[in-house]
Amino acid sequence: MTAGTEALWDDLVSTALVGTGKRPVPGVEPGSALGTAVDGIGREDSAERLLDLAALALVHRRAGRRPGTGAARPAACAPDPRPAVPERARGRLRVLLGSSTGDRRTAIAELLPEWLAEARERGYRAPESELPALLDTARSHSELRADVAALAGPRGRWLARLNPDWAWAARVAAADLAAEEPASEGAEVWRHGLFGERLAHLTALRRRDPAAARGLLEHTWREEPAEDRAQFLAVLRTGLSLDDEAFLEAALDDRGKAVRAGASALLSTLPESALARRMAERARACVRRDGAGAVVVLPPEVCDEAMRRDGIAGTSPTGREERAWWLGEIVAATPLSVWAEVFGEAPDLILRRRLPRRWAEDIRDGWARAAVAQKDADWARAQVGRGAPTRLLLVLPEDERAGHVAAHVAEHGLSEAFQLLAGCPAVWPKVLGRAVVEALARAARESAYPWSFSGVTGLAARSLDPGLAAEIEGLAAAAGEDGYWGKAFADVAATLRERALMRAEFDAPAARVG
Repeated sequence: MTAGTEALWDDLVSTALVGTGKRPVPGVEPGSALGTAVDGIGREDSAERLLDLAALALVHRRAGRRPGTGAARPAACAPDPRPAVPERARGRLRVLLGSSTGDRRTAIAELLPEWLAEARERGYRAPESELPALLDTARSHSELRADVAALAGPRGRWLARLNPDWAWAARVAAADLAAEEPASEGAEVWRHGLFGERLAHLTALRRRDPAAARGLLEHTWREEPAEDRAQFLAVLRTGLSLDDEAFLEAALDDRGKAVRAGASALLSTLPESALARRMAERARACVRRDGAGAVVVLPPEVCDEAMRRDGIAGTSPTGREERAWWLGEIVAATPLSVWAEVFGEAPDLILRRRLPRRWAEDIRDGWARAAVAQKDADWARAQVGRGAPTRLLLVLPEDERAGHVAAHVAEHGLSEAFQLLAGCPAVWPKVLGRAVVEALARAARESAYPWSFSGVTGLAARSLDPGLAAEIEGLAAAAGEDGYWGKAFADVAATLRERALMRAEFDAPAARVG
């Protein structure tokens, strides 16, 4: 394709736009290949000649175009030495991922998480033929991403670099590859990577070297957008120590509201930080012991500049009375050890004290929030069962958590237990499973309204020990096949049988490493 052909094409386009009545059809260089072809047209009508000439010029342009350079072949995928899952387990995965739309949602919710956890625990790699479907599924089910990324291994990360829809896999896996990441590659990612890649790199580095991660963030802090600074700051929760205090104190003056709130939340979990000491001073001024069993409460009259700098908003986002709101925020950010000094008592005795009705809810909520943020098992244990938030259970060890929920179910039944049960280990310990089965059997005997238990029966099918299938089948037979309870028990038993079979499929000989 010559420069003359390109110029001719531009002239043809211009003539066509203004019309041959206002502009003559451009001429062609005599003797050229295109000129020879044009000489044979012989059209008298200028418009027809223009179209013929345009057709010839278009062919000439395309025929003369030089081929472009092809895309570089991607680097080979790193090997994965782990064994592939046994063929029967692989077939099960194929069914879970390839079911019809309605059944597929049920399969993903009930069985796929357990399949992934089982495969990961046994040290298998995901079957290559199912990797695209797995990556697609985890794209829309974020709760599966950690297990899918681990099973996908190097091949999953290799695929993720070729498909933007799977970019999450590279980000999730990056934190697990901290020890393998060369320093030069990490620096390049931090300078030029996308936000997700930079966040993954910072997370990985923070796990390996907290001080280096903080230094990296300090170096570019002023250049980062406010929304990115807030998310980068949250990474510092891993390995948080007093070494981070100076950086976080400076962040209290950041122009971004979310950044200031995040810095305050992190500092409040460091009992020896200056912010924690300031909160403790305010707390002692607000809450004092009153004799053997009461409490004197004097909330702040105003929210001054120092309080606002430490993360206490001037007005409640929920419409709560301002003084009550300030009081709750102070209590939530105060180290729990302060209350042992104020009252000279253990948490369970402090919680028995009489609080002024006007401020009681805010103080108790503040204590609960502090127990969760500071991961204080003693304070969480003392508040569980007192109408406190269920998130307190997450602070307790799994077995103890299950014991509390089992006691609640045994005493109060299942009508309000769904959230408590959902916060327990994926497969319920024996004491909890026994309590749930007995509560369901009791509800069936009492002809309780069945639909209110549909969420619990679904959760039970996914969380009970599969060894209880025979007992559940007995409950189904006793309830009768035609009634709701009989059908509900039969469905639970069927899922338990399926889960038991799914586990057994992993015990078959593994496929050879490809």
